[in-house]
Amino acid sequence: MHYVCDAACGFGAYTLALASNGLKVKGFDISQEAVEIAKSGLMKYGYDLDLKVADICNTGYNTGEFDGVFAHSVIDHLTYSDAKIALQELCRIVRPDGLILLSFDTPEDFDYEIEHSILEDGSILYSDNTNRAGMIFRPYDAKMIHEIVKGKEIVFESLNTKNKQIVILKNKL
Repeated sequence: MHYVCDAACGFGAYTLALASNGLKVKGFDISQEAVEIAKSGLMKYGYDLDLKVADICNTGYNTGEFDGVFAHSVIDHLTYSDAKIALQELCRIVRPDGLILLSFDTPEDFDYEIEHSILEDGSILYSDNTNRAGMIFRPYDAKMIHEIVKGKEIVFESLNTKNKQIVILKNKL
């Protein structure tokens, strides 16, 4: 059995996909509401999974607890310094030679049209009077992704048809 963590699981769509494909899944999200919605939705499909509220920089999982981590569109919603900490944490909870999937959204024109400020590291912080109030979006290009995963073994990378950048790392502790 393969044990996978769905990092920042949101409403559980990918958690369901992972579990329905035979993986043993645990997940977390920073939002209590999202975790409750995910648990409720998963129960409708017969899955009673261990989902909890946690921060990606401090998940509370044991070292090497998982064979892999799925972090879909997560790292790009952190400042650059927090992204580095989060990646260290994801590597910590994955066993040596385990896999870490990271995906990064590519910004679109409307991402810059919404009222925002630019933080010192280049992250976008959306203004309080928008539908993205307080949200951070850190645009990454391929060069920046390589900087953040420096020292990690990249086993796969791609730019998919929706311009989402995907990187799979092999964990080396």
